[in-house]
Amino acid sequence: MPLDSYYDRIRDEIIFKGTLPRALGSLIIGAILGVSGAVMQYCVRNPLADPYTTGISSAALFGVTISLALGIMLIPGAGNIGLIVNAFVFAMIPCAIMILISVRRKTTPTMLILIGIGVMYLFTALTMVMKFNAEPEILEQIIAWSIGSTSKVNWDAIPYLLFSLAVLLTGIAFYSSRLDVMSSGENTAISLGADPKRTRLICMVIVSACTAIAVSFCGSIGFVGLIVPHISRLLVGSKSRALIPCSAAVGALILVIADVLSRSFGAGLPVGAITAVIGSPVFLYFLIKMKTGGWGR
Repeated sequence: MPLDSYYDRIRDEIIFKGTLPRALGSLIIGAILGVSGAVMQYCVRNPLADPYTTGISSAALFGVTISLALGIMLIPGAGNIGLIVNAFVFAMIPCAIMILISVRRKTTPTMLILIGIGVMYLFTALTMVMKFNAEPEILEQIIAWSIGSTSKVNWDAIPYLLFSLAVLLTGIAFYSSRLDVMSSGENTAISLGADPKRTRLICMVIVSACTAIAVSFCGSIGFVGLIVPHISRLLVGSKSRALIPCSAAVGALILVIADVLSRSFGAGLPVGAITAVIGSPVFLYFLIKMKTGGWGR
């Protein structure tokens, strides 16, 4: 085989097996996080909410940590698949807690946020205990996963991510008009015939499940779900029929740009570090606008 053809084949294989699925995965994950952030802010009527408000990321990290540090897997001997399953199953625990509490007693948006914070601190504390006694190489893997990276997204992950995005967009499209009504307040929603508690619970379950799938493959990528809805509101306004698709597009674009930057600075730099660097000043900007009364204008 000629040397040029050999190099072309290697280049094509690197692009097809490495770069292309990673870029496509970044697009889909960014869209999932963007839409999930917008829906969470609708559900709890709080502009500081994001897809991880219910404690999903901390629970998923705990699942990964017990797998790496203790070797406890729900599917023994499954390798990376077992790690992904652990992350997903544990990520759904906060969702199950939220459902149980909502069924047994009346819940408010503030209560749901507090439940999420409580669950987050619980799993974070348990993870810290195991990290304290973990071997250095295991600790490095746990930290890398907690920051978030799309480097391990391959073609096997794409169908699951696409399915997650399709379910998220379809489910939220069905409830979009009710989300608009809920943003006006509980009493207004009830007077217009909506059931805020039921709508909130269903939407949060959809968001939690779809975000859990994304987190299982890429780890906890912060700030995307928090800042994307705010950027989208500046572009298209607050109506959900325009805001949801815009959040998907903006989230996909931001995560792809962050992924490109992470590869430009070195293969070992997680994309979550880039989104934090980009997201922090943007978040502070929106906080200042909200404080000075400029938000939403």
